[in-house]
Amino acid sequence: MSADQLKPFSIANLISTENEPTSSSSSSSSSSAVAAAGTSSGTTTATTASSSSSASFPPLTKYPPSMTESIREHVFEGGIRYHAYKSPKYAFPNDEIEQNRDDMKHSMCLMLCQGEYFYAPVKEALKRGGEVLDLGTGTGIWAIELGDKYPNTEFTGIDLSPIQPNLVPENVHFFIDDFEEEWVDPKNKYDYIHIRHTLHSVQSTQLLLQRAMQHLKPGGYLEVQEIEVRPQSDDNSINPQTPYALRDYINYMAAGLRMMGSEMDAIVRLPDQMKAAGFEDVQTISHKAPLGMWPREKRLRLCGLFMRTAIMDGLRGISHRPLTALGWTQLQIEMVLVDVRKALMDSKVHAYFTYHVVYGRKPLLDDGGEGEKGP
Repeated sequence: MSADQLKPFSIANLISTENEPTSSSSSSSSSSAVAAAGTSSGTTTATTASSSSSASFPPLTKYPPSMTESIREHVFEGGIRYHAYKSPKYAFPNDEIEQNRDDMKHSMCLMLCQGEYFYAPVKEALKRGGEVLDLGTGTGIWAIELGDKYPNTEFTGIDLSPIQPNLVPENVHFFIDDFEEEWVDPKNKYDYIHIRHTLHSVQSTQLLLQRAMQHLKPGGYLEVQEIEVRPQSDDNSINPQTPYALRDYINYMAAGLRMMGSEMDAIVRLPDQMKAAGFEDVQTISHKAPLGMWPREKRLRLCGLFMRTAIMDGLRGISHRPLTALGWTQLQIEMVLVDVRKALMDSKVHAYFTYHVVYGRKPLLDDGGEGEKGP
């Protein structure tokens, strides 16, 4: 299945005709940007590979001439391609398989959320025109599609990997940078900061929240969307006592990420951390994200298919760095993945993960005075 087949417009009719998902609601730019967006390509035989365009085609890249080749290169480990800039900070690949997985998860999330790209109340601000920052933008699909929907707003995407397309709306910009380093953007700049499928790799959530607070306009919103990767079931097809290879694998992955400096379940503690950091009106919305095609509702069956496919396609790539951090060999990893694949395809298990959306508002009064207001 290609990334193009997973664009949101291909599921628009489905989103508009299906019923509301089961959900619950409760209150609750770094050091200088290095480069604008570009595409990447390379061979699997070299240790590093440049993302320069083929000589047989006209150059489409937006990369400035001053950009160093090292930023545009990739590194390979065990035949798997990763970002070169600040490698090996991020645990997961950036190859075509991973990019397709990102776009698949994007479509799955839109279906879970009934077509909503975000839950924070910023639509009117984006219609008027504002500033949006997308941290860990990946392929940039979220920013690109919203750039089309809100042409008056400027969207900036930040990522360690140069895997974003060249042809994007004029109001969408991508930069290769590490958002866990000091931000050089002006304070009180952004109306809305968005993070999705990235918090599990952030090494200091507290520092990230401090920076987001500083760089949001008073009244601006931070929103984090993340899957809590803990399988559950409502019909007792799995329970804590049930042997389940997928659950064991996830525990190993969490331990590996912890060895690399981050927490897989960071989203669970985020609401309390946002409140402690000073965010107001912190809200949490949670959706059940099925794993497999067991739900009766067509929309949720498609969500389950996308979720299972995204995991199956990426198992080898996403496992390599976290599990080798635990000292595992490639053979040991492959032996464990055999049972994981069987568990994922077990139709008797009606498992789901939980997709959390957490957002909060920066107070209107900043440092004792009222600055430029956000939404």
